[in-house]
Amino acid sequence: MAVDAASDALDRWLSSLDAESLRALIDDARRGVPDLADWLDTQRAASSDDPAELRAIVDRAFTPHRRFYDYWQANEYAAQTHDVVGLLAQRSLHATPGLIPVIERAITLTTRAILKSDDSSGAQGDVVRTLLDAHAAAVCTTTPALTQPEQTRLVKWIVKYRYDGKQDFFDPDIVAYAPGLSAKSIEQYRQAVAAIDLGEYGKYPLTRLAVLDRDRDAIVAANGGEPGNALVAARLVGDLAEAGLHTDAVAYARIGIAMDGRGWDQKLVTFLVDDAFTRADPEDAVALRRDWFHRFPSASAFASLRDTSSLANLWHRERAAAEALLEQRSPDAFITYLLGEDRVDEAWDFAIDGSSPASNASVWLNLAEKRALTHPADTLPIYREIITDTLTVTDKRNYRSAAKILKTMRVVAAAAGADFEFDSFLAETVEQNRRRPTCIEAFARAGLIART
Repeated sequence: MAVDAASDALDRWLSSLDAESLRALIDDARRGVPDLADWLDTQRAASSDDPAELRAIVDRAFTPHRRFYDYWQANEYAAQTHDVVGLLAQRSLHATPGLIPVIERAITLTTRAILKSDDSSGAQGDVVRTLLDAHAAAVCTTTPALTQPEQTRLVKWIVKYRYDGKQDFFDPDIVAYAPGLSAKSIEQYRQAVAAIDLGEYGKYPLTRLAVLDRDRDAIVAANGGEPGNALVAARLVGDLAEAGLHTDAVAYARIGIAMDGRGWDQKLVTFLVDDAFTRADPEDAVALRRDWFHRFPSASAFASLRDTSSLANLWHRERAAAEALLEQRSPDAFITYLLGEDRVDEAWDFAIDGSSPASNASVWLNLAEKRALTHPADTLPIYREIITDTLTVTDKRNYRSAAKILKTMRVVAAAAGADFEFDSFLAETVEQNRRRPTCIEAFARAGLIART
């Protein structure tokens, strides 16, 4: 409320100033507030249609000034370019031909910075990818459209940027540029790529050209031929779908799900399920999820089967068998599912009969929290076991975790009328860990014991 009041007061004061007073205020601020002058100059350039104005801003914001940028310096470099990157991206949506070389300059300078940076955070790389997207957007939206000589220059820049030997991290996507290019320019790009030794792992431009051509055989060839595993199949499906070759994409998705022996990725199943719903065939959609869950009975596969079956109004038919399989193959996931369904008593009975807090402490803590609402005394042995097990390993994180659980246990014990039992357990725990000063300090900070 205080912040809002201050903001309102500031708005009223600024509104009361005339133009001359505002100019004087801004002039004082740009002299005394770090980076404000640069920000104001960016806004000035943004209001100009002169590419030279933007080029000057780009040179100032993106030119590297260090021999090497460490991790933090690389992040700072990326952060300092944020406003200009946003400006270029915005202008690219309604571009003029003169904007395109300006964006190219920003891409070149940022890439130059990355080549002598620790960009393990990916911040500088994100800048380049945003600029490449803006570059392609500008080509497609520019008014007037690029002339053929301008397009030829652009194609040469794209090829040089990727293949002059200075970087191989970023690949301009010819598909993204295509709406703004003539057939002649696309052919120029194709011929330039054909003249380059792409190497064994440089098939990206061939794949993108195949997608652009909507050529099924070329897409398969560019991806290394018929798939030998689900990863290759997934790439093929993505490219074929993007090319509008939906029937072929479906065929390769079915090939891919038959290959996957690990069940780590359900993207292909989801693609086929979406296709089944599009064809108004909910039975097939549910069958796909059911078959996958039977092969890989994980919590995520169960959730997908439940969601798809519910969408098809068929969960009532699938539920019993699916729950039985999840119960058998993934007990912790079954407990979590029951709790999510608010079937706490069922979850408790199942866990007590066939599981142990040692199997998954987080699941049992969630279970104990729900059970304690109605049967607090039942959960005290669970808390004791988890706390004891947590403290078997010397680690300050374990100490903090144990202290947090002890605080919860104290509340539960009070609700159960078992304060004495809790106090005895706490005293026993403190005694067992008295030679661990960090542990004792964690207990004291949590308000469990008094500092000595």
